[in-house]
Amino acid sequence: MPNRATGLPWDRISVPSPDDEHEEARGHRARLSTQAIVDTAIALADVDGLDAVSIRRVAAVLGVRPMSLYTHIVSKDELLALMANELMGTLIVEPPLPDDWREALSVIAHRSFRMYASHPWLLGLLARRPRPGPNVTRLAKQLAHAIESLGLPPDEMWTLLSIYNDYILGHALRVATTGVTSDFVANLSEQDRAELPEVAALAKTEESRRSGEVFERGLQVVLDGVEHRFLTGRR
Repeated sequence: MPNRATGLPWDRISVPSPDDEHEEARGHRARLSTQAIVDTAIALADVDGLDAVSIRRVAAVLGVRPMSLYTHIVSKDELLALMANELMGTLIVEPPLPDDWREALSVIAHRSFRMYASHPWLLGLLARRPRPGPNVTRLAKQLAHAIESLGLPPDEMWTLLSIYNDYILGHALRVATTGVTSDFVANLSEQDRAELPEVAALAKTEESRRSGEVFERGLQVVLDGVEHRFLTGRR
């Protein structure tokens, strides 16, 4: 079967190709689409991790031949890019954004926390620098719009947003690796626990990160800091 995917189909596609109709006639799942492929790959990564995602594995879940996927995507790399674009799109808030810049950034930040906590493998995927999709640009525009009222010069605006994004990603990474910290504390000897009672209390603190309570406190500290750094003296 020739590969007829000519580029990344960033938008949701549900129209079946002629080959999909043949697959259906053989008793396979109907209406194979780019969106179905991306959704299935994300679900696989959520359950078994990013390394579990392959063309063959996705095809098996969908009940089609692996070559059928190549009428919708060109390669696994493009599938990974589509997965990242899909999830980044969930961070975009339907307008209108709150007028207050702190409230607007908080809304997006909490969406980000929930998304990364639900799909921790995305952090590893982003480290591979997949081809950026349009949702990355849309999100950047929305973040810029959220602080537009501050009247900052471009360099300060993006520095502020970088600090904000670094906090979100750093917290998400900590949530994704909380189990590592818990194992570390669990393996402390009795002597270590006696000498380092503060470290023994770390597991409880790390577990609370998942609830979002620690995230919210830290976010407000970050926003307080950037407000003091970038806005004090401007009003």
